[in-house]
Amino acid sequence: MSDAPTFDPDQSWAPLDRRIEQERDPRRRQLLEQVREHMSSEIGGRLGPLMATLVDEPRYHFWGVPVEGGPKGRAAVEAFYRQMIDGGGHRFHFDIRRIVVDESAVVTEGRMRQKIPGAAIAMSGVEEVGGEPLDSEATYLAETQILTVWPMSEDGRIEGEDIYFGSPPLERLTRL
Repeated sequence: MSDAPTFDPDQSWAPLDRRIEQERDPRRRQLLEQVREHMSSEIGGRLGPLMATLVDEPRYHFWGVPVEGGPKGRAAVEAFYRQMIDGGGHRFHFDIRRIVVDESAVVTEGRMRQKIPGAAIAMSGVEEVGGEPLDSEATYLAETQILTVWPMSEDGRIEGEDIYFGSPPLERLTRL
């Protein structure tokens, strides 16, 4: 049995599926289904369906990273996702451990894992991983704890994401 963390992006929404099955309130179920559609479209690299889950002018906030901020407005959010998909960054594994839902928001909390080429890490200024020089030819696994608040509109679309990082995404790297 390996101690290596699992990495299966297409299992990221499995906890949402289980929670949706248990939910009896129609509004809460609608919101959970919208987050599930958003996640599966994002991880699947389907920009059109992904953007369809959002309000007309979504607002994103990223907290606990070196440069806090996030895209604001439809054009900026679409450009953010297009760049993510084009660069392969959409194939991450979100190991959701907690889901909270009410009539106006969904909250997901868990461990985010992403495979990143060493060359991309080098462009971020990282020169060393685990006391060893960064290998730009290698692939690394980045892990961080995240909590995402998904505020929802009256019509059930996602107003944006407020993402709180437990540590900067490139702080915990493991060479694969």
